[in-house]
Amino acid sequence: MYEEGLYTKKILLWLFRLKIIPGDLKLYYTSLTHRSFAHQINKDSRGNEQFEFLGDSVLSFIITTYLVEKFGHFSEGRLAKIRSYLIKKSTLAYYALEINLSEYVLLSENEEQCDGRKKESILADSFEAFISAIYLDKGIDFIKKWFFELFKPFIDESIYSHDIFDYKTYLQEILQSKGMPLVKYKLASAEGPDHNKLFHSAAMLENEIIGIGSGKSKKISEQAAAKNALEKYVNK
Repeated sequence: MYEEGLYTKKILLWLFRLKIIPGDLKLYYTSLTHRSFAHQINKDSRGNEQFEFLGDSVLSFIITTYLVEKFGHFSEGRLAKIRSYLIKKSTLAYYALEINLSEYVLLSENEEQCDGRKKESILADSFEAFISAIYLDKGIDFIKKWFFELFKPFIDESIYSHDIFDYKTYLQEILQSKGMPLVKYKLASAEGPDHNKLFHSAAMLENEIIGIGSGKSKKISEQAAAKNALEKYVNK
């Protein structure tokens, strides 16, 4: 059952653990008020929906800025794909869970009974709204610092995940940014029976082998070789 005094103490302790000293606590209340809870008090209230709208733009801006600053050698299409992955519903829900946000969202009794705190959409929307509250209370510099202190390792790792990463394309983009020639791939060998072959490929830069990899198909082995080559060239 919701009790305002206890909830206030709970919210404050949580914000302090997140290294946020609130200037205007009402902003955080609003960001954590799901429309189902708000409708119980005022049927015309939309809860944190406007905060979601603003938070989406704030998050997109700070992530885009970071990507351009650190990975500006990638094409605009590639950057857009990465950004899309980093702000999609499931990723936003991950951010929310990492800061235990689900424990502090105000939900109606019906949403509580329907496991609303576990719903990806509620977690994602509430995180966007929370980002908006921090931005309105603390400004863009604070929210950038706060967000990347928490999630920079996840973001940097995600950029090279299989979900959004084509190793051959990224390797070529990086090498082109350094004025290097096209990479070519050579099948070094294949072993095993036809139904279970293992292919071994090499990534070649002119006459030099810069990466080697193996896989159940020629295509997979080339991707593995490109990934191996990236370990030598990315961020250099």
